[in-house]
Amino acid sequence: MTKLAPGRWFVLLLAAAGAMALVACAGSGGGAGVGRWDAKTVGQSIQSQPFTPVVVNSNLGVGPTRIALALLSTDQTLVAGADITLRLYRLADDPEKSPTTATAAGSFHLTARSLDTGDGRPGSLQTMYTSMLNFDHAGMWGADIDVNAGGKSYKNLRLTMLVQAHTSEPAVGDPAPKSKQRTLADAPNIADIDSTTPPNSGLHDLTVADAIAKGKPTVIAFVTPAFCQTRFCGPVLQNVVIPAWKSYGDRVSFIHIEPYDVAAARRGSVIAVPATEEWRLKAEPFVAVLDRQGKVSAKLEGIIAPEELTQAIDAALAAK
Repeated sequence: MTKLAPGRWFVLLLAAAGAMALVACAGSGGGAGVGRWDAKTVGQSIQSQPFTPVVVNSNLGVGPTRIALALLSTDQTLVAGADITLRLYRLADDPEKSPTTATAAGSFHLTARSLDTGDGRPGSLQTMYTSMLNFDHAGMWGADIDVNAGGKSYKNLRLTMLVQAHTSEPAVGDPAPKSKQRTLADAPNIADIDSTTPPNSGLHDLTVADAIAKGKPTVIAFVTPAFCQTRFCGPVLQNVVIPAWKSYGDRVSFIHIEPYDVAAARRGSVIAVPATEEWRLKAEPFVAVLDRQGKVSAKLEGIIAPEELTQAIDAALAAK
C-alpha cells in the first residue's frame, strides 16, 4: 500500500516556492526581460518582491484546467485581497535554449477564492486565485502576471509550468474510476471511515460505483479533517461540501472518502486507501464532480470556495 504524506498540498506549495526562490537568486538585477523565459529572467522578475507567485496544482495536464495561484509572502502566509491578471504563453520545449520562443495564449483575470479555516487565529482566511485555462498541448508554458496588492502594483512577474499529456488523476471528460470504497454497509463504526467531529453518516451510504450506476451527478470529496496538516480539509468539508449536500442532496449524490486509512493514521501510519490509489491523487483536499454518465466534469483542489462547487454542480445538472 502506498504511503502518502498528509498535507501534501501545502508541501507542494512550499516546495514550489522554495524552487522559485532558488531560481530568483540566480539572477542579479531588476524586472523580467521582455519576451524572455530562461530561468535567470524568470528569477529576476520575482526577485526582491514581498511575495512569490506559485502555481499550487499538484500537477497540470492537457485540457480544461482550473489553475490555482497563491501569493506566498516571505513569512509563509498567503496574500489575500490581491487583483491578478495572468497572460499565458506557450513556450519552447527548452526555454533555456530558446528563451524568446513564446506564443500568446490568452489573458485571464484570476478570481480570489477564500476559505475561512474557522480557528480564530490571525490569517484564518486563506486565499488562492483561480481561473479556467485550456492547455492545448503538453510541454512548457509561461505565466506573465500583474498583481495589485496592498495599494501597490507589481508588473510582469513570471513563472513557468510543465504541462503533462495527462494529469495523474482523471482529467475533465475522463470516466471516473468506479471505486468501491468502504461505506457504512461494511464499516458499522463510522469513525473507521470518517475522521470528522462529528462524522456525517449521509456521506457514506454509496460507493462511487453505486453513485455512477444511479445516473445522477455525483460529488466526491477526498478530505481528511483529522489528518490534514494544511487545515483546509475540515473547512472544505464543513463549509463547502456539506452546505452543497444540504442544498442539492435530493438531486446529486454526495460521497466523502478519507484518502488515508483512518485506523492506521490514528496509529501514526499514513497509508492511502485503495480509492486514493485508483484515482492516483497527489494532493488533498480534492473534490471531483461527475456528470450523469460518470465522467469527471470538474475537479477542485486545495482551497475551494463554496461558489466554485455550486457552479460545478449546476453545470453538471444542466448537462444532458
